[in-house]
Formats: sequence, structure tokens, C-alpha cells
Amino acid sequence: MNRLCIDCGSSRIKWGLFGQGRWLVKGIHSDLDEIRDAWKQLEAASAIGSNVAGRAMQESIESLRPDLEFSWIESKPDQCGVRNGYEKPAQLGSDRWAALIAARQHLPEGGLVVDLGTAATIDVLSSDGTFEGGLILPGFSAMKEAIEKRTVLKNDEGRFSFPPKNTMDAVHTGAIAALCGAVEKISRMTGFDRCVATGGDAKFVLPHLDMNAIMVDNLVLEGLVLISGDGA
Repeated sequence: MNRLCIDCGSSRIKWGLFGQGRWLVKGIHSDLDEIRDAWKQLEAASAIGSNVAGRAMQESIESLRPDLEFSWIESKPDQCGVRNGYEKPAQLGSDRWAALIAARQHLPEGGLVVDLGTAATIDVLSSDGTFEGGLILPGFSAMKEAIEKRTVLKNDEGRFSFPPKNTMDAVHTGAIAALCGAVEKISRMTGFDRCVATGGDAKFVLPHLDMNAIMVDNLVLEGLVLISGDGA
């Protein structure tokens, strides 16, 4: 049975069709018309999703495939071997919850779960599967855009260099250093020297991270598979 898995984030929608123990096709879009075209020929029996973009977006997505039954996950106190340590478990974003469930498979001894998207999250997962809490901070692109909006500096393409010798490289390198510093600070505070990273900006940050790190593409989608039972 093929299942459509959907990660509806703040700026983009990631999706994948999972069946027969593997991903049959995946996509990333920011335009609903593009998604409609991509989904027309998908042979899916049902859909499961994480949505942090609001009710209106959820309804718009459902309208693209009215023939499917959609299930939208919410963070729970306990699921798939992960215990939610938030004071109010339901307040944890469903995308972070799905990512933690997927990351549990990669961090049997505990570690950090780092999502480097529009917002960056750094979550702590203990060796017994307890989510102990985490940070939310501006992502790589958001940091660079903030510089352009609040100063006279331009968010032009830069590269990582040290020490930076031009403004573009200074902004680019500064954003990477800030994110690496946050992850490495939490690593020192927790004693965990291993992390699982995901998100569109991970490719910029991971090469400069001074700890054991692995990249897992679409960690949220992997978590949705586990939650749905297809990956059990």
C-alpha cells in the first residue's frame, strides 16, 4: 500500500510516496499548482502529514487530492519509542516530533537532532529516547535576510572563509559560525558529541561543524513513515 507523506513547513512543502519499503518518488515545492501537477498520477492509498503552516494551508493541500484520506499528526506524550519531555507535549511542533522519531533510529545512545531550515532547531534526545527539550533560532537564510532588512548591507552570495575579507563572505561566514556555535554549545552542555542533521541549509553548515554529524535527507518524512507503521 503506497502512502503519500507530506512535510508542510514554513516556506516549502516536501513530500514523498512510500511503498514496498522504499521511497518511490519525492518532491519539494513552494507552489500548490506544481504540487497538484506532481500528484495527479500518484498511486496512493492514503496520506499522512505534518503541518506547521496553519489550517488554511492544510485544507489547500487536502483539496489537491480529494480522493485521499488525510491524517495529520500531532505531538504526543509518547510514540514510537520516543517520550516527549515538553511541559505541554502538544505544543511541540509536529515536524520536530516526526524528526525526533526518525532520529531515534540513528541515535541509539542519544544525541542532538538538528533541523536547518527556515528556522533552525536543535533538540536533545537522550539514550532512553526522551526528548529533553531544544532550541529554536533563525536559520541560515533567515539570518542573512535579517542583515539585509535591518542594515544597509546586501544579502549577496558569499562563501565561507576565515577570516572573511569582504562583506559578502563576512555575512555568509557569520551565519554559519552562529549556527555551528549554537549546536556545539548544546553539545558541550549535554555531553552528546553526535548529531543527526536535516534541512535545506544543512549542506552549508555541516562541513564546518566540529562534532560527529550525519546528514539524513527529509528526516520528517522518515518519521512520518515510522508513525504510520510502514517502517515498523
